[in-house]
Amino acid sequence: MLLDGCFILHRLLKYARRAKMEQAGRGGHQFVDDDEDWTQVYGRCFVWQLVTRDLLLLQNQIPFCVIRELFQHLGNEDESEELLVTGSLRLFRSLRPQMLHQSPIACRGVHHLLHLFYLSVGFPPSHRRQHSRRRRTEVVLSELPQWIPCAKELEEAGVQFRKRENATSFLDVSFTQGVLEIPQLELNDSSESLFRNLIAFEQTYPDTPRDVSTYAVFMDCLITSAEDMRILDLHGILVSHLSSRRVAWHFFSDIGGQVHWSADDNYLVGLMDEVNRYRERRRHKWRAALARNYFSNPWVTMSVFAALLLLSMAVLQTFFAVYAYFKPPK
Repeated sequence: MLLDGCFILHRLLKYARRAKMEQAGRGGHQFVDDDEDWTQVYGRCFVWQLVTRDLLLLQNQIPFCVIRELFQHLGNEDESEELLVTGSLRLFRSLRPQMLHQSPIACRGVHHLLHLFYLSVGFPPSHRRQHSRRRRTEVVLSELPQWIPCAKELEEAGVQFRKRENATSFLDVSFTQGVLEIPQLELNDSSESLFRNLIAFEQTYPDTPRDVSTYAVFMDCLITSAEDMRILDLHGILVSHLSSRRVAWHFFSDIGGQVHWSADDNYLVGLMDEVNRYRERRRHKWRAALARNYFSNPWVTMSVFAALLLLSMAVLQTFFAVYAYFKPPK
């Protein structure tokens, strides 16, 4: 543990200095990393990316207090412990699903690196919602009924999809006036490992909101076919860098299966209720069908308006003909 702690401390301080240089406007590309140069010389240019990902495995975590204690023994009285948080966030910047929210993370409240990463991608304290007060019931995700229909069915019911801008977290989903806004999420080769470890952390650490688990099931409900994947990709909600569209299609169903989940930890329960009530209204379905069948193509739209114009002219002509018959001009 001592050796691992020294290694982690070395990496965090290195990236903390890099973050300071970037904030000062001197550019992170000017920062020379001897270790990364060594790996490139020997054909191992991706080794540090793998090491960084391994630092977030649940089984590799060591108490953050160990790193803090080692930092204190360096004798850097002019530097605060918060430098460790800065270095960690800079180190894991390329792995985060989106940019970090601006709320600060207290070093003393961090338990280990995975916990710090979890805090950086989750909701900031100021946006933490009240969870449902429903009865606490332990269930298995694969046995849950479908929470909401898939993206294709929602679109047919009149629900519009939109990429949410300026979200505090990739978990920050909203639904207002028939528009379902979801922050953009990029899937790459590291995404599966990250999501699995974040979910495992939620499952094993007491009193931790299971927001990532809820989000995974929510996305699994939305994506049940290649057409659902196409809809989310079309609106810029889901960007996949995985090997194939089929792998991306099954991504959330693979990571969410057989995960124990508590019903009152569903932070999206209110949103999903609003979505289901919206789609049950027939007028929304009729309006969506009208727009899809007659106004999705400009030529079809012009044909509809031309037909309406001809129909109006025919009605007027008939009216004047009948009027002239009953009241002929004197």
